[in-house]
Amino acid sequence: MMFSTADGSYMWSINQITDPSLSITSETAEAVDALGSRIAVFNRGKSAEFTANNSLFDLGLFAAQNGVEVQEAGSGTGQSIATPMFEEITLDGSASYVLSQTPTTAPSTIYKLNGDGTLGTSYTKDDSASASTFVYNPSTHGITPPTGLSNGDILFVMYDYALTAGTAVTGDAVNFPKAGKFIMEILGADVCDPTTLIHAYLVFPNAKLDANVDISFTTDGNHPFTIQCQQSYCDTEKILYQLIIPEIDD
Repeated sequence: MMFSTADGSYMWSINQITDPSLSITSETAEAVDALGSRIAVFNRGKSAEFTANNSLFDLGLFAAQNGVEVQEAGSGTGQSIATPMFEEITLDGSASYVLSQTPTTAPSTIYKLNGDGTLGTSYTKDDSASASTFVYNPSTHGITPPTGLSNGDILFVMYDYALTAGTAVTGDAVNFPKAGKFIMEILGADVCDPTTLIHAYLVFPNAKLDANVDISFTTDGNHPFTIQCQQSYCDTEKILYQLIIPEIDD
């Protein structure tokens, strides 16, 4: 889970973490003599980075990586989301075919669909149907198909409509991930008694998601994320992380 460092509010959570890894690095500087022989090594800074995958794609995590909120569309929010629609119309001899959604703007071009699913002949919108034009009625949202087509032919219509039930994440070039407190629960077992479970907690008091992420939209893909630990600059202890293991109850 991640919580805001500003007001403690909940930001996002996931529960399918795989391949977790904590990397701790230290910046060093060397003191050498005139011959270049090392005299001493000084540690000048320490950093920590946590990387993992969520086995399922998560909209909340994806929104946080983009520094935005998940947008909710619906009657309760009063918001809509501009959404593309790919619609196929199989001709059956009807004079007109009503689109399943209400276009926000009239479709200007439709296509005849080839047998292999590719787009074939294109037709443009006009006031009357012909061998090269179709008609769109804005009051009924109906399509009058071009002339010269046969029953069973398929027309492909692409348009945008206002989605009123759904969610979206909009990435932009101005928003970035926000800092927060990250807490991960870890389940383990006692080395001498595997039946005794141990709940540990990895805590980053001040952390930030890395905005660099590669998402794979494959069936076996996962959702990677990286969290960069930051010291609270005004904290005298300069804590980067804590691994907390509560005492086992008898």
